[in-house]
Amino acid sequence: MKKKVILSLAVAMVIAATSASFAQFSLGLQGGIAKSNVEDSKTVAGGGVNLRVFASPNFAIGVAGKIYADGSDYRVAGQTLSSTGTLMPVTGTLDYFFTTGVIRPYIGGDAGVYFSKYKAKWNGETVLESSTRNNFGTAPRAGIVFAFGNLGIQVEGIYHFVFGNKNHSSETGNVDNIDFESTSKFGGVNVGIIFGLGGK
Repeated sequence: MKKKVILSLAVAMVIAATSASFAQFSLGLQGGIAKSNVEDSKTVAGGGVNLRVFASPNFAIGVAGKIYADGSDYRVAGQTLSSTGTLMPVTGTLDYFFTTGVIRPYIGGDAGVYFSKYKAKWNGETVLESSTRNNFGTAPRAGIVFAFGNLGIQVEGIYHFVFGNKNHSSETGNVDNIDFESTSKFGGVNVGIIFGLGGK
């Protein structure tokens, strides 16, 4: 499934690039933080990369990959239980830039597959490791790009909706059911650099 999603997104970008005489590629690198809507949840760090095709100075279509990582240590009767989890969205993206000047506010959205995996260790020994799971998700975004020629500094807010699978319980319950993907909604802030901004 992962290969099919990536292939579909790549085909969409090629079509966009070949159908628009203006088309210009841009590469973006981001880092950020995110926090779920679950009470007492931790703030986690993440980062990613995106590739866009500007079909016009204001409109871009692309693909993105991000990764968020989480981890916790628990002391139980003098022993240590550690859990780690990763969530990796691989998505198609759409962005609309309201202006083409130095300050470029924009709105956008992502949609695609969110891959997740987790691991639990007891005193340093792996006692549980999940297979990679996947869920469909979407993420509306809004932000500002400060453009300096074909280089931009980007600041954006993003809110992820990760939809559960029919056979996946919404209750974690036991240690053997810890899963980072059980966070179905989480918001964050990203800061990044964009190379190539649909310039003339």
